[in-house]
Amino acid sequence: MEGLMTLFVALTAIAIITQAGVLIAIYLMSKRLSEQVERFMGDTREMMLPIRSIAENLRVASANLVEIGLSARDQFRRVEAMVADTGEALHIQLARFDRVSQDVMDRINETVEIVQDSVVRPAREVAALAKGLSRGFGAFLFRRSRSTVDQARQDEELFI
Repeated sequence: MEGLMTLFVALTAIAIITQAGVLIAIYLMSKRLSEQVERFMGDTREMMLPIRSIAENLRVASANLVEIGLSARDQFRRVEAMVADTGEALHIQLARFDRVSQDVMDRINETVEIVQDSVVRPAREVAALAKGLSRGFGAFLFRRSRSTVDQARQDEELFI
């Protein structure tokens, strides 16, 4: 029995030594893993600073773009309103110009008719009367004999 007991104590000692070896190996592996994780965390922290800076810059740029977009939309609406107002004013002015030019043309035509009635017609009548008197005196004083065809043609020209 004593032999068995020694055997069991030896087996227990070997098991405890094996357990201790496994625990030491687990400790060493976890320590190495912890060091690697710490190194990766340090690298990640170093990368996070530029990423945070970039994210903040993007946030500011996005806010600026939104503000520029809103400003551009307001400016576009103002320009659109100005163009619409200018178009309406131009349309009104063109309508006025058309009315004025039509009125001027009507007045010019009326003036031409008045000038024609008051100046040109009497001048034509005086010219026709003078020519008639001239022909009458010429025919009376000089008494040329003309053919009736020539006389009829000249009378028609005077009539027209």
